[in-house]
Amino acid sequence: MKILQPKYLVVSIVLLFFACESKGQQALEACGEIKTLTIDAEYAQMARLPEIYFELEYPAEMEFTPAVEGQKNYNYATFVSHDEAGNRKEMISIGYYTMEGTDEATMDALNEDLLSQFRQMYVANFELSNEFLGKKEFDGKEYPMFQTIGKINRPEAEFVGSYHVQAMLIRPNPESKVGVVFIFQSNETSAITSFEDIGNKGCSSIIWNSLKFND
Repeated sequence: MKILQPKYLVVSIVLLFFACESKGQQALEACGEIKTLTIDAEYAQMARLPEIYFELEYPAEMEFTPAVEGQKNYNYATFVSHDEAGNRKEMISIGYYTMEGTDEATMDALNEDLLSQFRQMYVANFELSNEFLGKKEFDGKEYPMFQTIGKINRPEAEFVGSYHVQAMLIRPNPESKVGVVFIFQSNETSAITSFEDIGNKGCSSIIWNSLKFND
């Protein structure tokens, strides 16, 4: 793989305030027991994935699928919850990409190329609208990002309805050679009804808000 060639495998009134807080707390309590996942060198070696260090918390309400030992994996982990019809309601996947370099213009071009590859996967399976591809602020920081709303009707794959999709490229620090591809997906039966809800509502918000890199 040439240097600088990216690759990837592959959420006014005091009484009103407390009422909203209570509802939000109840929603999170419905996510079940909170567990911890640590990704370290041993995990990466087991999964034949690039070495990276991060940890997060995830709710028992979301089915956790780890990387498979001894196989070539595309993701460090995936988390999925289902709606009453059995379709995927909220999903987070955490994959990887590798990149060397710090020149901003070059990095921007490579990030855009990588995100365009992700877009093509969605074009092949979803009817897309409200697309964005570029740099955008999320949760107080700017990330290379692809956003779209995709319609799909594939019950055999547990994908039915309209999905908000947000794929972000995250480097632990500007010099990191390995970063994560963090993808949110949620359909209209979830608590996430807009891009502004991602990371703030739904059980998937627990994963995002607990993500910490150790680099």
